[in-house]
Amino acid sequence: MGDYNDALMRNNNAAVQARTKAQNRANVLQLKLIGQSHPTGLTANLLKLFEPRPPLEFKPPPEKRKCPPYTGMAQFASNFAEPGEPEYSPPVQKAETPAQRRARIHKLRLEKGAEKATEEFQKYDPNNDPNISGDPYKTLFVARLNYETTESRIKREFEAYGPIKRVRLITDKETSKPRGYAFIEYMHTRDMKAAYKQADGRKLDNRRVLVDVERGRTVPNWRPRRLGGGLGTTRVGGEEVNPKYSGREQQPVGGPPRSEEPRTREDRHGDRDREKSRERGRDREREREKSREPDRARDRDHREDRHHRDRDRNRDKDRDRDRGRDRDRTRDRDRGRDRGRDYERERDRDRDQGER
Repeated sequence: MGDYNDALMRNNNAAVQARTKAQNRANVLQLKLIGQSHPTGLTANLLKLFEPRPPLEFKPPPEKRKCPPYTGMAQFASNFAEPGEPEYSPPVQKAETPAQRRARIHKLRLEKGAEKATEEFQKYDPNNDPNISGDPYKTLFVARLNYETTESRIKREFEAYGPIKRVRLITDKETSKPRGYAFIEYMHTRDMKAAYKQADGRKLDNRRVLVDVERGRTVPNWRPRRLGGGLGTTRVGGEEVNPKYSGREQQPVGGPPRSEEPRTREDRHGDRDREKSRERGRDREREREKSREPDRARDRDHREDRHHRDRDRNRDKDRDRDRGRDRDRTRDRDRGRDRGRDYERERDRDRDQGER
């Protein structure tokens, strides 16, 4: 900061003050001139905003044009189509409804799927597949698995029927995610048959699984589900057609299954024998259940008798307990009454001695 007492600083301040006074004086003169030029005192640039627009150019009114007179159309009648000609009433193109469009698309998809399944079925050969190994008559097929179920979990659950040689959980080739079914190879055929009979519909990780034999290498002309075959009927139609119960479905009566082609007489006889053996097994199971019913009834009667005896015994104990309480209460009451009488006797004795 400079010193205001300095002569040079005082001269500079004086020059600035003089310049400011001159500018203020010029502004005042300009305002006076503006006030004299227009009564509102507005500047020229503001006055231009309020200037009126130029007047409209005069145009003479238009002349009225004379229109041609109306004429008839009889001369054009020969150009129209007569009834019966194709041009008289052209066919109206019908629009496709949403339901028809969905049905058409569904039909096209089915046709494409059938063509693709036919092409893949020509290449399908489970007996020469390098990914398939083991004895087919000792292999069990397990479907409808939970997608979070592991091979160790399946092995631990199905080892109850016999020693297991190998468990293979099928996964997707692209995403490596489980497909929901697996193959279990047992050490013995009898263990596989026991699992086939008893494990169907068993609950595994909150899902009821379907158990069946391996049919790819044991049933001739077998088609898997992805090629339009299989024994399941959960994808036949809508909700009212598809079954919702668990376990193996019953085959429709009359006609071969959807997954097989017509077989020879020997194959039919073999199926008939197998069906008879299954019926015998079911009859034996029913007889065994009937023989168990008397034992169950006897056990039920024994349990009911034991229940009644326990209830009577508890009732007697409660009754004895109540009797003991009443007896103690009566004894206490008698003891208090005797004490009162002894006290009165002693008081009377003391009174007699005092009078003597």
